[in-house]
Amino acid sequence: MSDVVEVFTAEEIARRVAAVGAAIRADAKEGDVFLLGVLKGASVFLADLLRRIGGDVSYGFIDVVRDVNDTETATAVEIDYVSYTNIAGRNVYLLKDVVSTGVIENYLLTQLRIHSPESLHLVALVDRPSLRRVELKVDYAVFEDEGEGALAGYGLEIEGRFGNLSSIGRVSTPAE
Repeated sequence: MSDVVEVFTAEEIARRVAAVGAAIRADAKEGDVFLLGVLKGASVFLADLLRRIGGDVSYGFIDVVRDVNDTETATAVEIDYVSYTNIAGRNVYLLKDVVSTGVIENYLLTQLRIHSPESLHLVALVDRPSLRRVELKVDYAVFEDEGEGALAGYGLEIEGRFGNLSSIGRVSTPAE
């Protein structure tokens, strides 16, 4: 049986999401903001961030089909626009739950640039830069985490569990 040890409290998450929302609004000035969430992990994050940004804000979701045989680098093989929106000329903020190796995010940003957004930014709920395999800049991170092990809670699931927790914790398996 696994346990989840709290790393970021619900209060810390709310405070940091609000701060990132304010920073995004300041960055976009009076312009529109389009939040593009990567399913499924960024869905809870997107919902909270959306409510923390004033002005003109809209959103959509994409899903990334990964190469199931590639467990080393998590190569993306297809992007599925769950709710297609033309991003040309728009301020686009790509929301990802956890940014670790950067491989998927680098691929997504490259593909999105083809559609000529006004600006394109990467926003991470949790940034884990020590795990990078490619050079990648996260423009906004709610949290940075250098700890070992998987994170769960606040929409982050491990084998379909723990996504309903209001905080984010590290999953540990007690010794038997």
